[in-house]
Amino acid sequence: MKRDIYNIFFEQGLAQESLDFIECSKMKVYNSMDFGMRIQSVMQIPFYAKQVINHTEEIGICERVLLERSFTEESAILRNIQMKRISTRRFCDYISLKDLSNILLNSYFITETFESHSHHLCRRSIPSGGALYPIDLFYISINTKGLKTGVYYYNLHKESLECLFLESKASEFANKLKKMFPEEILGDWDLTEVSGIVVFCGKLNRVSCKYGDRGLRFALMDVGAILQNIHLAAATEDVACCAIGGYLDDELDKFLELRYPDETSLLSLFIGKNGNPQNNS
Repeated sequence: MKRDIYNIFFEQGLAQESLDFIECSKMKVYNSMDFGMRIQSVMQIPFYAKQVINHTEEIGICERVLLERSFTEESAILRNIQMKRISTRRFCDYISLKDLSNILLNSYFITETFESHSHHLCRRSIPSGGALYPIDLFYISINTKGLKTGVYYYNLHKESLECLFLESKASEFANKLKKMFPEEILGDWDLTEVSGIVVFCGKLNRVSCKYGDRGLRFALMDVGAILQNIHLAAATEDVACCAIGGYLDDELDKFLELRYPDETSLLSLFIGKNGNPQNNS
């Protein structure tokens, strides 16, 4: 029994059904066209878009209690930042390393540390199931001012970007990335206009070693929490973001050197300087 406990982190914590879900939810070369057509059919037909976006539960006749707007000064500031948060594909310039630093350091960071002899974990700026934090952030720098073109790992314990590899030319690098982000999803979006891409990578055994298959849900919640934090931090820096879930999973995972079945990219986020407010959401 002791041996099983000691090796629990190194064993596969996800059942085959969960691994199958991860696999069948991936976008691949052969289904990217169908995936793109499905997106367009929903968002370009007014009836479908209205049903999805404006949906609210039909409760029927019931008592309704109006909520009071009695914001404190701090909560009013938060609301104003929320109002500035947008998703846009229109970038007018490249962000700087300073912009990127402020965004990362204000969105996903260590909030509380403990003595080295303590079994308690370092706390971070998001809620996470069991405080296990199964999400790692990678940054693909295409045109970030003050940062070389290449791929970096965000080490929030050291508050640093650790370089995995560099590329010589941004334009050639952008063309390489196009093979992972197919035209069926991105359309005519020119990746040379993008400053960089944040990739949310799940190291799922960190959470499944404790929670089993239910840990997969918790990992996805972590992605949402970090994503919103980045959006709010970006809003304060006049930086624009757009979350992109349309990429070829296996190609991107291989590119980031994710080797194991429980390691996979869960979301990407394109960033750049705020541009035309049109096409925002």
